[in-house]
Amino acid sequence: MAHFRKKAPHMKPLPILIPLGLGAIVINTMPVWLAELASHQQVSEPLAGGFGSLVLLAAAVACVGPISGRFDYAARLCIPVSFAILALGERLPVIGLGLCCVLLGLALGLATKRALRGLQKVESPLELVSTALTFGLGVSFAIYLALFSFALNVMWILAGTSLILLLARSENASITVRRDQHLSSAGLPLRFVPFFVMMGAYWSFLELYGQSIGTQGGLALWLLFSLIAGAIGSFLAGRLPSRYGTGLQTFALLAAAVTGASSYVSPNLTLLGLSILANGFFLFLFFPLYISSHQDRAPAAMASYLLGFAFGGLAGALILQITGYPGLGLTILATGLVAIWPWPGLLSRRY
Repeated sequence: MAHFRKKAPHMKPLPILIPLGLGAIVINTMPVWLAELASHQQVSEPLAGGFGSLVLLAAAVACVGPISGRFDYAARLCIPVSFAILALGERLPVIGLGLCCVLLGLALGLATKRALRGLQKVESPLELVSTALTFGLGVSFAIYLALFSFALNVMWILAGTSLILLLARSENASITVRRDQHLSSAGLPLRFVPFFVMMGAYWSFLELYGQSIGTQGGLALWLLFSLIAGAIGSFLAGRLPSRYGTGLQTFALLAAAVTGASSYVSPNLTLLGLSILANGFFLFLFFPLYISSHQDRAPAAMASYLLGFAFGGLAGALILQITGYPGLGLTILATGLVAIWPWPGLLSRRY
């Protein structure tokens, strides 16, 4: 376990809460704003999916790249500007849309990294991450409801929402950390990457699987309410007694893997929907615990998550081509077991 030479538990919470909450909003509304991009004549659905992967990959790179306070305000400003540009995407060439997505990802990753570095300077990092994700998931739910009820452009909603970043002035996040904390040059907790890849694949192909078992509508509501299930899980992660942290993280990860695997063998919409709710709950019960348990290198932990989800769609498509949905379910379960091996030493060693 890493130790710090200095710790100043007096950092204001907003510079951490706002970027992390906004990141949750951007990622959890990604299906709908990518669909908005795909409605443009020059952008196909696969290309829109590729743009989404570009955003996540660029954000992961920014999380583990050199950090400089000189670019902090510019990064926060780039996020609403990028969404405004994407809202006008019909008038831009494809390469311009791609570059805008890269810029959005880099800006989001840098803002997230600055926020996560601040976790070293607060007394309750788990509660802070939990609150940020609960807020982000709740706002995402509200955005989906607004889109279902009114004819709105989600890009402009996200552009307006992300303006709140300009109020979250970052503080100096320079912290001295022991050299032995890193397992690789970037300190990435690589053991979790396959699990995050398969979680990305899990969420990418749920609607396609629903069509394969003949569901006639209704799946969209289950997916929508999985945001509420996730918000409940995230909220509980930050409020349960700390003595449950290690065991709870392991349990939540395994439960997310099991519910993810069971989704792809569900015979009807009801069981599929219940497994989606359960997966949303357990995944976001796990995630705040995961980030806070890697408090000394939280940006690298976040990069592992983003890196996994960036390649989830591609990995899932390959597995489906080779083995079909049962194989996808088994792979999800296997990566959950890999993430906790060797058990029970994983969490105490902070891989």
